[in-house]
Amino acid sequence: MQIINGALKNYAWGIPRGLDQWIGATVSARVQPQAELWFGVHPNGASTVADSGVALDRILGRADVPILVKILAAAKPLSVQVHPNSALAQEGFNTLNNTVQFAGAFADPYEKIELLYALTPFTAFCGWRPVEQVRQVFDALGIDGPAEVSSESGVSRQDLFVYCVNHEVAPDTLGRIPSAIRAAGLSQLEISSYERVVSDYPGDQGALLAVFLQPISLAPGESVYIPSGVPHSYIAGTGIEVMTSSDNVLRLGLTPKPVYPELALRALDFDASRSRSTDAPFSVEVINANSDVASHLELPSGQFRVVLCLAGRTHVLGTELSCGQAAVITATEPAISISTTGSYAIIRTEL
Repeated sequence: MQIINGALKNYAWGIPRGLDQWIGATVSARVQPQAELWFGVHPNGASTVADSGVALDRILGRADVPILVKILAAAKPLSVQVHPNSALAQEGFNTLNNTVQFAGAFADPYEKIELLYALTPFTAFCGWRPVEQVRQVFDALGIDGPAEVSSESGVSRQDLFVYCVNHEVAPDTLGRIPSAIRAAGLSQLEISSYERVVSDYPGDQGALLAVFLQPISLAPGESVYIPSGVPHSYIAGTGIEVMTSSDNVLRLGLTPKPVYPELALRALDFDASRSRSTDAPFSVEVINANSDVASHLELPSGQFRVVLCLAGRTHVLGTELSCGQAAVITATEPAISISTTGSYAIIRTEL
């Protein structure tokens, strides 16, 4: 068992001081928005061992720590993005990264799938909305596409999306997306989601691509599973994100970072339907001190386990975790016992 501290990421979409309670007073003085706290061995942000400061990836490998756990805090929408499957990740890292056009596009040769567990109310774009609704919104915007983009058209989702990737529209048209969402008779959640997009990213062509995505709202304790190939963009909130140990992100818009539309189009599954969180190969459970199991919980061996202290103090095998620290227990290590005075998350995987 290793007790670790997370690696802080300051991205523009993060919440100012949004991770203070998990990173301590010394780091909280940083002025940049706090976006993610990483717990794992990925080389882009390996955690450090609490008592020595040694990077975790110098002690354990990806075979020992097959997932990456993050606390994520979003103040504004993340990029419209998709994660590659295993075949594309391997081709991208081993071959495409060596080309001028796609140099550095792939962080590693691994598929990325992820689960987002909401700690606060959380909104996101996740998966495809019905293509008929897309056509209704485009009718209201007066956008022409391949053939005729209307509610009577037979243009497929893929054809329409590819067209929008390759054809820019005027900034004033993008600014009218929320009113077009309203004209299509969609919900207030939908209207407010796109109001945030056009306000935070004025003139960004990714706003038009976001029209293809379905806004969802998670209450604390609810989760969403995002397999590779499924387009998404987190909008706002704080949660625990669990994924395969990969940092492969192919972006299409709503970001100052590089976008790779050709690669993203290869990665997208245009027929994907919404996946259930129970389909994920990993799970998240948050335990509070007032729960029946808080005084003594046993976690069996045979699974990789992360115990993440969210509040108060948590004891794992008699070792105390302070708020924001995690215990990493490999699958071959024995069963562990846990207790808490606050709350903690248990992350488990069969990977």
